[in-house]
Amino acid sequence: MNITSAAGIISLLEEPMPELKIFALKKLDLIVDEFWPEISEAIQKIEILHEDKSFQQHDLAALVASKVYYHLGSFSDSLQYALGAGNLFNVNSHSEYVDTIIAKCIDHYTELRIKNYENEKDPVEIDPRLKAIVDRMFQRCLDDGQYKQALGLALETRRMDIFEKSIRESDDVFGMLCYAFNVAMATLDCRGFRTVVLRHLVQLYRNLAVPDYVNMCQCLIFLDDPVTVANVLEKLSAESEDSTLMAYQIAFDMYESATQQFLGRVLQNLRAAAPIPATVQIAPKIPTSDGASTSSAITVAPSLGAG
Repeated sequence: MNITSAAGIISLLEEPMPELKIFALKKLDLIVDEFWPEISEAIQKIEILHEDKSFQQHDLAALVASKVYYHLGSFSDSLQYALGAGNLFNVNSHSEYVDTIIAKCIDHYTELRIKNYENEKDPVEIDPRLKAIVDRMFQRCLDDGQYKQALGLALETRRMDIFEKSIRESDDVFGMLCYAFNVAMATLDCRGFRTVVLRHLVQLYRNLAVPDYVNMCQCLIFLDDPVTVANVLEKLSAESEDSTLMAYQIAFDMYESATQQFLGRVLQNLRAAAPIPATVQIAPKIPTSDGASTSSAITVAPSLGAG
């Protein structure tokens, strides 16, 4: 049976029995997209039910109010009541209303997170209900396998926990690491935060089952960290032949991408870790007239240019 008016259902909001009010709210939630002009005239009654925490379905009242304000174009009010709806605001429901409110949530949350990141000494309090909706949105992305979207949102909102989670839970960790590096270098204007991201990438590359020292050192170049690069090269050159070859690969890559100043500091740290002797004693064997041989020490200085 098709209804032509919401007046009868709205009138139930004035009934003394809570069960009738709950019934009315459930019906209004189903028809609000069509009858929101009528329902908006009773918005104060719905708001009162939400504010009454003794009312069993005060969160449902908030959801209905949120949808009414959405249709009225009052998105700030719609957002506030969506927060009051708690888990009844379903981030997994693909509708224009849900998508719009989620976008508003993320925009507001991002603004607050950036403000707090830039002013750590005097942070503003973030509504835990707002964070809860954003967290559920992150989880939706991860559950749907939308790891790149989750990573992008994590960077926008300065959520390094989600940043790492989106990489670790991906079925292509290496691809996600490369994507994260490219996004960080291309989109992050804040140098301080970009440094934080690159530091996290260094640890992620280091903690792989087979550490990716090549890409790790690329991050270290942008971090201007010659000491750690030198430590990596020293470690690799002291291990297997394959590791030594990797050290050469890193050195060649640095020659192509790093500045001469950076290369000089890497070399300086390598020399400090394994000093090159100032002179080398060479004792060649010189044959004598009786067929025997003797040694005569020759002192030479190694060519620093060869380093």
